[in-house]
Amino acid sequence: MIILIVDDNRAKITPLIKGMLALGIPRHNIHTAESASDARLKLRIETYDLVILDLCLPEVMEEDPSLDAVRQLLDDLHGTEQGLRKPKLIVGFSAYEAYILEIQSQQTCGSMVFHRYDEKTDDWLKGILNCVQYMLDLEFGNTKDTAPVDLCIIAALYNPEYTAILDLPWNWGNWELLDQSTSIRRGSFISGNKTYSVVAAHSLRMGMVSATILATKLITLCKPRFLVMPGICAGVPGKTNYGDVLLANPSWDYQCGKRLSNDEGSQFYIAPHQIHVSELVESRILQLSRTHGLLAKIKDEWRGEKPVTELRLHSGPVGCGSAVLADYTIVEDILDNQQRTMLGIEMEIYGVYSAANSAPEPKPIFFAVKSVCDHADNQKNDTYQKYSAYTSARVVQEFFERYISEF
Repeated sequence: MIILIVDDNRAKITPLIKGMLALGIPRHNIHTAESASDARLKLRIETYDLVILDLCLPEVMEEDPSLDAVRQLLDDLHGTEQGLRKPKLIVGFSAYEAYILEIQSQQTCGSMVFHRYDEKTDDWLKGILNCVQYMLDLEFGNTKDTAPVDLCIIAALYNPEYTAILDLPWNWGNWELLDQSTSIRRGSFISGNKTYSVVAAHSLRMGMVSATILATKLITLCKPRFLVMPGICAGVPGKTNYGDVLLANPSWDYQCGKRLSNDEGSQFYIAPHQIHVSELVESRILQLSRTHGLLAKIKDEWRGEKPVTELRLHSGPVGCGSAVLADYTIVEDILDNQQRTMLGIEMEIYGVYSAANSAPEPKPIFFAVKSVCDHADNQKNDTYQKYSAYTSARVVQEFFERYISEF
């Protein structure tokens, strides 16, 4: 296996090389480049199995590092004019989450996964070296089926939804690759006297398409008993408060239907397909909502900014669409013409439910609990996103630590 490390910081390059040598990779198979232009030179003459790419690089060494230089390098890899040879896998990493989100939103150059760099820990190093080990296993045919897990958790984005799950005390391990484009963390939790396994992953982009693809992968490769999506959503004002947790039951695509033109103009005829969760799940969510002091305790333990309203847990319809909403007239239209009891609206749940509902037997038990962080209007902001991600994650924790042995 031949690897290219593209980074202008020797403090990161050195431990990466030492870790690769410890995995048995010959030193002459580990190449380095300290600028985007240097990386292009090497990518023209060598086909790399793995490229490890800092997302903030100088174009040439005498210039300042920038995201633009990396974006152009990836565009060149995707195109043909520069004659660059595409690697089998690119691992992008950065200390700046905004850089990762930017590249994720535009990434079109093939298989790419991401890690967050933090100089205070070596999690980034372990995660990248796990990717190296994954590629070695592929090269030598050492891949093996993943053992079935008890629970798979899907988050729409890394922050704040996935990080809220990783804050749960569930013995999370290091990053590892499930396949060449899906990073996961494995953990475990105790319910009763038994230990249960959990895998957590997040999509690279928001929306039903990405969520459906990731859910299908996890169902196929991990064979979970439960498939769950926590996270944040918009709530219907008057029915929900900031931080309130919503069990999506049912979920449907509120944009599904037919648009026809007639004498009265263009009209949309809805054709919603609703997917419900199991009554076994809903009954236990309702038990949680009625457990004296539980929700108050969850709210009290949050140390950041939080609303003054009481934390509540609801079960009810949550609509799913393909766009972020900051126009409440759309919500009003759905309430008037599709589902008058709707509690919330978001972008992924119907895709997750569809993947689980269409899976071969044994199908996973699926549900989603998302918390209200805004009301889909022009007052939309990030004030309660972290709090809402936290309340959703804590409900997931309470559900499984209390009830998984009952299924």
